[in-house]
Amino acid sequence: MEPTSGLLLVVLFVVAAGLGWFFARYSANRKPMPAARVSAEYFQGLNFLLNEEPDKALEVFMRMVDVDADTVDTHFALGSLFRRRGETERAIRIHQNLVARPDLPKAERARALNELAEDYLKAGLFDRAEQIFGQLASGGTLPAHGYRGLVRIYELEREWEKAIAAMDQLAALSRGEGSNVVAHYCCELAQEAIDRGDYVAARHWLKRARNADPGGVRGALLRATVAQREGDQNLAIRLFDRALERDGGFIPDVLPQLRHSYGELGKPEVFQKKLEESLAKHPEWRPGVAFSAIVDGRFDDPVTRRCVADFVTSNPILTDILETLRPTLQEGGADEAVRRISRGLRRIAQASPRYRCSVCGFSGNVLYWQCPSCRSWDTTRPVTRFRFEAMLEPRALPDESRAKH
Repeated sequence: MEPTSGLLLVVLFVVAAGLGWFFARYSANRKPMPAARVSAEYFQGLNFLLNEEPDKALEVFMRMVDVDADTVDTHFALGSLFRRRGETERAIRIHQNLVARPDLPKAERARALNELAEDYLKAGLFDRAEQIFGQLASGGTLPAHGYRGLVRIYELEREWEKAIAAMDQLAALSRGEGSNVVAHYCCELAQEAIDRGDYVAARHWLKRARNADPGGVRGALLRATVAQREGDQNLAIRLFDRALERDGGFIPDVLPQLRHSYGELGKPEVFQKKLEESLAKHPEWRPGVAFSAIVDGRFDDPVTRRCVADFVTSNPILTDILETLRPTLQEGGADEAVRRISRGLRRIAQASPRYRCSVCGFSGNVLYWQCPSCRSWDTTRPVTRFRFEAMLEPRALPDESRAKH
């Protein structure tokens, strides 16, 4: 049985149990329906469940819900189940019927509105979902749910200023919730300003991002980018260094930028010295430096060459290849073998994803600060390992690589 079918059966068992408890409790005090009919439908539904016929079981339990309108929790359970199955029209109908009931308590009505907004969001009806979430946010019953729903919609629509306003309201309710996420919203606006060349607006949003999250890596990287484009290479170097101190996982992206800034200042030897000092302080950066040097292909200084050599000799597969190549080469055998291996690794890197989300494993060649798959913020980092299986599939290699074979 598939996992989704198992989940469906579990939920339907819960619904059935709830209906059984309800009718058992109230059968002595109420006379709306003959007990024989209730029992027949209840056991008929259970029979469908046991025979793994969840769709027929759903129909039976829906009829039982229609029998007595007081089974509010069962309505919620069925509506949620339909939404998870993608049957949003049925979920919407159930929750609309709940909202339309004049005798529904205020708390249950707010809950029904929240579920209806979730239905609309799942169906892609963002305008209707936004209207209901806004009603919840301003109504006073479930304001946090309302603001969280609005934030999700504004993220999907990339309405970052609206997302900031909603998150600020949510933070006021939840004691500072989401300050680091607000920093990302500001960085999104700053990136848009950088793309259109408006560095004044970019600095405005980056200042707000720093106020929201003083230790944010993304803000430091963007401030360094602005400084680099405006020609302030010394400031760019300080900001890139600061970003690496906060998160060394970005070294494959930052190292080429640092090299560029030192080159613009005419100080390549200072770059090498600073890199050597940094590696002495952070030896765990060495694989990232090697990966960056291999992918970039333009690093040819003693520091990065040692990192690449260490990277190759630390991998059993690459070590075997190195030992195979070394005897076939004459002068500079070991160095030439490492260079040849590096060229092969560069082809693998070009055919492999460059970034990966640590939460869900989503990977791609673009750095998404919000993972497109799990919607988590700040969980994607550069990859510093090679997918060796990529070399076994020639079609995955770039055209210029295939042309040499």
